Amino acid sequence: MQEEKTIQDLMQTLFKSYKQGNKYEETSVVNSWETVVGKMIAQKTTKVFINRKTLYLTLSSAPLKSELRYHKLVLIEKVNNHAKKEIINDIKFF
Repeated sequence: MQEEKTIQDLMQTLFKSYKQGNKYEETSVVNSWETVVGKMIAQKTTKVFINRKTLYLTLSSAPLKSELRYHKLVLIEKVNNHAKKEIINDIKFF
């Protein structure tokens, strides 16, 4: 009898087979950005994507951008905790 797998397991296997590494987790973080950072920050975020272990954020609020820079390590930890593994190690703010 074959072992049952979840869709999540199948997607992770698919991404790994195409050498996409953490693409599933990266997509999950981007798609649930409001859950990761909260409604207020999500509303001020105009663009979010991950490339080569770097999270790129475009924010519409300069004070918020400054505040998030100050709490960069906390935000990195929050993102990685949501993904349940290290998917980013840096953040670039725009």
